[in-house]
Amino acid sequence: MMCRVRKEFVADKAAIPQVHDFVRSTLEANGVAGTSRDDLVLACDEAATNIVEHAFAGRRSMSKSDPHFILALNCRKNRVTATFFDSGAKFDPRAVAAPDIRKNLAGERRGGYGVYLIRRLVDKIVYSARRRLNITRLVKEVSG
Repeated sequence: MMCRVRKEFVADKAAIPQVHDFVRSTLEANGVAGTSRDDLVLACDEAATNIVEHAFAGRRSMSKSDPHFILALNCRKNRVTATFFDSGAKFDPRAVAAPDIRKNLAGERRGGYGVYLIRRLVDKIVYSARRRLNITRLVKEVSG
């Protein structure tokens, strides 16, 4: 199993199913199946959703073109790395506190589970910000 592919997506909710299909089909074509595949697909769905909903919030009307993000998949023998590149607001997923289910149930807070879920689904999250570029790398050890 070896792959290096990348695809650009418009930072819009309509891109989430496209990310899902891109990740799933790439992993399947490279022999990643079962729980490893499903975990990575869901983690990438959540990461893309965070970019769409938070990184570019309020910035659509400021630019003449739609914001985009890139997802690069790198498949190796026992590891898959999904790397997201975006120029939205800086956001380090490693700094996010675990969600408080009591606050959610009490209606004090909505959401907050995306990063928590990603942490549970992948083995490592690497984040960096360089000038106007956010790089979020999700690493998953896989069998195969």
